[in-house]
Amino acid sequence: MRLESVAALRTLPPRTRVVMAANLVSSVGTGLVQPFLVLYLTRVRGLPVGTATAVISVISVASLVGGPVAGRLADGFGIRPTAAAAMATAAVGTAGFALVTEVSGAVLAGLTYGLAYGAMLSVWNVVIARSTQGESRSAAFGLQFVALNVGVGLGGVLGGIFASTADPGRFQLLYVCDGLSFLVAGALLVLALGGRRAPSPSDHDTVPEAGTGARGYGVVLRDRALLKVLALTVALMVVGYGQLESSIPGLVAVQGMDARIMAWAFVANTCCIVLIQAVAVTRISRTPPAALLAATATSWAGCWLLLLLAAAGAGTAVEAALVIGALAVFAVGEALLAVALPTLVNSLAPEVFRGRYNGAYSAAMSTGLVIGPLLGGALLGAEQTWLLPVVLGLGCVMCAGCAVLLGRRSPRAPAAAQPAPEVYDTGGHEVPYRVEQLEGGEVR
Repeated sequence: MRLESVAALRTLPPRTRVVMAANLVSSVGTGLVQPFLVLYLTRVRGLPVGTATAVISVISVASLVGGPVAGRLADGFGIRPTAAAAMATAAVGTAGFALVTEVSGAVLAGLTYGLAYGAMLSVWNVVIARSTQGESRSAAFGLQFVALNVGVGLGGVLGGIFASTADPGRFQLLYVCDGLSFLVAGALLVLALGGRRAPSPSDHDTVPEAGTGARGYGVVLRDRALLKVLALTVALMVVGYGQLESSIPGLVAVQGMDARIMAWAFVANTCCIVLIQAVAVTRISRTPPAALLAATATSWAGCWLLLLLAAAGAGTAVEAALVIGALAVFAVGEALLAVALPTLVNSLAPEVFRGRYNGAYSAAMSTGLVIGPLLGGALLGAEQTWLLPVVLGLGCVMCAGCAVLLGRRSPRAPAAAQPAPEVYDTGGHEVPYRVEQLEGGEVR
């Protein structure tokens, strides 16, 4: 079996490989604490369950703001200071949970971390997009997702071994280590970005005209091609990712299945993601993004079909196999989505607005992740548990159709888009960005 991920990693610029290493470091830290926040706040800090889950909502809502703010800062002040600020804020936010003793402290820590989380989504995408081009860019986004899953998985194992509700100090140390991981990742990012500065209009062949919204998000909101992508992003988050850690475990609980089934299902999910990207990242990166999105929605529809069969009550062993298989099928869509969406967004983005395009993309993802659990909870609250997989499965089918239409009607050709070279400080002589505007609005 040929490991395409290794070959693809070798073709990336050294700067991009350092970015991958930074992502891996921060992901290990995230994995140390991600599974335990509600458990920590309730059983260690004595907060009500409702308050603990509300903190999760605070993080999600705050991320809606963090992404667009970071995107605007990246365009106006440069990605290097923006990355440093995002990582430092994340470190403060997650380490703040170690000091929580009451509700206000938990909300403040959640708000801080949520802002940073949204900002980091924009930062990672902008950094990778500006350091790669063409097929390498798609492969880089895929490999970033692999690093994320490997890091979170490794951190989860270490955190599970070390954590103990009988010793609050252990949880505090885990949150401090998570904070340190963001500082280390931030330092790697700052070093990797070197002396790069933000683009200015004078650096471009194409300068935004007065009144085009160049100082805000107006230019982004007037890009119809991007708005279609963002709408599809929200929909995919609602019917897919927004259910992964909320309604799908809820369905297992409502059906009275063994809780260990979900543990094994998530193990299968993570292993499948890593395996798919390891052996097929090059082939995935060569596939048009719209086709990948259609395949993503189709695989998630398959996941809901398997969950519908599990909800029908086919016996303990069969139900367990169906749930584990469902999350393995879901992993196929995750692996494809991780390449398709950021590649598509960044192929549409003119270099001068790249931060804002990724900020809008981050906000769209966060919006879907907020709406998804609310919709799933409402469907689970109905007397008929089959409603959840049926409604969301049909939603996936509709998303697949929309992705096909997106590929046919798009006025641009994202797969062929090329990013502009970056600006570096070279002893006082600058190598400028270059953006060539083609007929129909395509950027190469």
